[in-house]
Amino acid sequence: MAMLLSTGTLNDLHAHSQVAITGYHNVGNILSKEKQFVVNLLVDLCIILHCRVDDMEDNSILRKGIPAAHTIYGIPSTINAANYVHFIGLNSLQCLSNPKAMALCTEYLLEFYHGQGMDIYWRDSFMCPSVEEYQEMAKRSKDSFRTMSRI
Repeated sequence: MAMLLSTGTLNDLHAHSQVAITGYHNVGNILSKEKQFVVNLLVDLCIILHCRVDDMEDNSILRKGIPAAHTIYGIPSTINAANYVHFIGLNSLQCLSNPKAMALCTEYLLEFYHGQGMDIYWRDSFMCPSVEEYQEMAKRSKDSFRTMSRI
């Protein structure tokens, strides 16, 4: 399972997420070390999830020059691992003792899947979105990462 989840981009995106979270929470002064660890884990898990799902939906063969997980382990195992990551993340939210955390995580996942759905619809309908439509989808994606940092 660990190999299935760890191919590629995690280290690069983790560094960027750390900067964003630390900046949002005023250089870490608001979160305890334990809660900061949980939030960082949650962001890392979401990045893993997004990469795996996106690669399958786009039928990508490579992710940053490395074979995409589904090309090595197959689509069923990759879907299972991505779903498992969902629940690891949701389970970790309990450690935050923050009633808003689950709502924020749900909002984030809804935005993610909405954006993915728009992308799939355009691709499968052979439609090219307008600049405004594409910018709206990109904004939703950015907003979903901001939502995660609010946890």
